[in-house]
Amino acid sequence: MKAKASRRPFSDPFDDLTDEEFESEVLEALGKGTTKISLRVPTDLLGRTRQAAERRGVPYQSLIKVLIDQGVRRLERAPARGPRRHR
Repeated sequence: MKAKASRRPFSDPFDDLTDEEFESEVLEALGKGTTKISLRVPTDLLGRTRQAAERRGVPYQSLIKVLIDQGVRRLERAPARGPRRHR
């Protein structure tokens, strides 16, 4: 049996935003040009994402776009590490 890789806990990049700031982020993401992609995600992750979007009153695909954008921005700010070796 293969052991699962340990992962750091996810911190919500929107925890510190007010509702107005969050809405502004979503609207800004919606206004940008888009490219259609196909992405497979675990069923439970999609369900949790839809619930989070519903609680915030935004479409779930818009929430996904904002989360990806914020995640990439965070990675861009972080110091680069050397290549990871897979075992």
